[in-house]
Amino acid sequence: MGFGLTEGGYLLYCEGLPLPVLVPESQVDLGVTSAEPLHSSLYPDRDSALVDLEASASEPGHPRYAWYRGAGGALIVPTLFSPATTPRIARTMLEVRAHLAQTTQRELKVLLLTLTGTKVLQGVFSRVLRVGTEPAPRLQPRREGVGGRAPASQPSAPQTAPPAPEPVPAPAASAPVPSAPAPSPRLVQALVGNNPTRRVSPGPRLPRDVAASPQVPRELSPNRPISSSSSQNAQLQADIQYLQDVGATNIRVNQQQSTLRNSQRVGINRPDLQFDYNGRRYHVEYDTPTSGRGPGHQSRIVSNDPNAETILLIVP
Repeated sequence: MGFGLTEGGYLLYCEGLPLPVLVPESQVDLGVTSAEPLHSSLYPDRDSALVDLEASASEPGHPRYAWYRGAGGALIVPTLFSPATTPRIARTMLEVRAHLAQTTQRELKVLLLTLTGTKVLQGVFSRVLRVGTEPAPRLQPRREGVGGRAPASQPSAPQTAPPAPEPVPAPAASAPVPSAPAPSPRLVQALVGNNPTRRVSPGPRLPRDVAASPQVPRELSPNRPISSSSSQNAQLQADIQYLQDVGATNIRVNQQQSTLRNSQRVGINRPDLQFDYNGRRYHVEYDTPTSGRGPGHQSRIVSNDPNAETILLIVP
């Protein structure tokens, strides 16, 4: 079971299905603990079941539901997911919602500390630079006369007024330079052993991945884009810089999936980012808040290489 802010619903992973099934929130009511079926008939689709439900009036506080074939006929599901109709699934839905809330709070704390620490260091660094570049004040020597008395003051020579300075044109205002993004907090969190992306079980591999040649293609430049989004491409480069700083190797961008130390190609799918770190192979997928493709990519990556770690990132 997966839950997020991508499609406004739950992703239901089922045995025998290569991709998860989306259950919209409009078909879920986790507050219904008592309901009765309309009858034992099995409808061919949801629309047919809803027609009979609307025609059959139910008593207030006693909702009804019907069974139908969903996901193209591969599943038998109720018209309403609730503790009364699907207790195990409803219990899992509550668990993943609680997990999402905890993960979001933890990531926001990490992001807040990162931003706060960066601002403090910038302030200290700028102050050190300012103090280091300012000239030290020059001490004026004390002039004394005979016997330690100050010499008599001499009449000062007439001073001429200094020439008026020539007007200096004001410098043109420069455009603000955008700051480079920091590395993704979820990526940093995963590399320290606390991957916020929940692991999934490997499923059957796609035939085209099984048929792929095991020979690993040559490594291309990591400056390649992964999408038409400038923010995603900028975040990717910030993450690559961080990975190079911490000693990650075999960094590949938008290339076919390979295993640890590039020993074998295992699929023709192209993870956005993959690399080796501390004896493990990592794959990173960058998605928008509305794409919802991340879980499907994760399932395919894990099926091709169960020993790899997958990190799902949301970058608008």
